[in-house]
Amino acid sequence: MIGRFCFTQLLDPHIGKGEKLKEIPVSKRNLIVAVILAVVIAVGILVIENWPLHTEQGSIAETSEDSLVSAAAVTAIEKVFQVNYQEGKEVWLNRICELSTPDGCEFFSAGADRMWEKYLDAKSVVTAATQAVDKVADNGSEQVWRIEITLSSPLPGSNKTQDTAYIVLAKTESGWKFDRFLMEAEINAILDREKTPTTTLEEGKK
Repeated sequence: MIGRFCFTQLLDPHIGKGEKLKEIPVSKRNLIVAVILAVVIAVGILVIENWPLHTEQGSIAETSEDSLVSAAAVTAIEKVFQVNYQEGKEVWLNRICELSTPDGCEFFSAGADRMWEKYLDAKSVVTAATQAVDKVADNGSEQVWRIEITLSSPLPGSNKTQDTAYIVLAKTESGWKFDRFLMEAEINAILDREKTPTTTLEEGKK
């Protein structure tokens, strides 16, 4: 998935390459980012396991609120993948941060230098078309959406132009904002819950 693989590999090119730990130079900033991501994933799994799942698969915007959230999701992800190496890092980052929560902005800011180096090296010019497939979880103030993404060309280090991402959007005073991509463990937690049959109170009494 784009949210699981491309961004983590852009943040750290050693991920998934099989190098020994002792051969990987780790800066203090990268160590902090890694620790933050580990904490976010651990907390995220615990939170997701207690979120109400949206069980009607394939229905996109059932309410006016869902319409707003799905539109915010589509717009934010298209901005994330709107890359033009000639524009410069700050233009790209500002576009993302305008549509993100402070945490969402920090997520990209933390790895922006490394990502932009790769965009510059590859002379990347990329646009994206996205579609909100369905809402998979909702706790009132946050929602998780499954998003299909089609890129005009692959990102550096990837040969894929189509993929699926799971993203969290948070309700703020200025509307729904992108918060972050779910990581692999969090996605698996959601998928496992979707596969687990639920028992209603009435069924339990039979």
